Amino acid sequence: MALVIILALAVAFAAWQGWQRLDNQQQRIDELAQQTQSSASQQEVSDLASRIESSEAERTQALDSTMSELRSELDNYRGEVNNTLDNVLAQLSQEQETDERDWLHAEAAYLLRLANQRLQLEGDVEGAAALLRTADARLVDADNPALTPVRREIANELAALDAVPQVDRTGIYLALNAQQERIAGLRLSQEIEERAVTSSIEQPPTGTFQRQLARFGEELKDLVVIRQHDEALETLITPEQESYLRQSLRLILEQSQLALLKEEQALFEASIDKALALLNGYYDTEREETQSVIARLQELKQTQVQPELPDISASQQALAGFIENRFESRRQGGGDA
Repeated sequence: MALVIILALAVAFAAWQGWQRLDNQQQRIDELAQQTQSSASQQEVSDLASRIESSEAERTQALDSTMSELRSELDNYRGEVNNTLDNVLAQLSQEQETDERDWLHAEAAYLLRLANQRLQLEGDVEGAAALLRTADARLVDADNPALTPVRREIANELAALDAVPQVDRTGIYLALNAQQERIAGLRLSQEIEERAVTSSIEQPPTGTFQRQLARFGEELKDLVVIRQHDEALETLITPEQESYLRQSLRLILEQSQLALLKEEQALFEASIDKALALLNGYYDTEREETQSVIARLQELKQTQVQPELPDISASQQALAGFIENRFESRRQGGGDA
């Protein structure tokens, strides 16, 4: 009987030591996993910052190049139009039979030129339409049936401008600003949960030695939890990383607001896509408030911040041709055209 008791104690002691070694190994594995995942998470955030800075530099360079080319083209176009208008005014000053209608024609040509510049350079649809209407009023005062083709082109251009969709940039800007404030209160996703390990051993084992040993083995199994993951675990984001993440998201939305004001459709959509990627990757998308922000950003992304503008140069070309033909007829002795 004493031998049996000694053997039981030896087996229990060996099992207890085995359980201690297993627990120590599990703790070391958990520590190594946390260190590895923390390094990976910091690297991901650093890579994200590098990509954001690189893309912003590329977009700024592309924007500067495009604006420089546009200014050059507009300067050339403005120079050509100014030369044409100067020639017309010079001919008017040299013509002895110049009447009031010639000045009305010149004024209308100047207004049509301003309307084209206003639309192409500033994208001001309402301003261009107002200039077209004023030019048409000058042609009405000229009271010349030969100007009917010019007025027909002006009417077509006004109809095209009326068809351009109106963009409520102020409302969209404020909507993006509201989403920034909502995102500041959203919760980040928690990929690893901490669970307390408890044992169900409440009373000392009783019964035969084999039954006691079997029960001890069952309790030992309950203390060891094995989890299988198809993907690598992600550690919790540190407070510093969380602050950087929220700051990056705020800057991306501010970039979309800037693209809205500059009427850059591609940059506007790309900025909102980046914001959505961060929300889906780092925030708790199962919460209703997160889903609401994502849905609102997706809706704002569909907005056309740069509507297609029509070509309103036909009336200007038609009037320039009319004025040129008028003076050509006078030089040939055809009288008043």
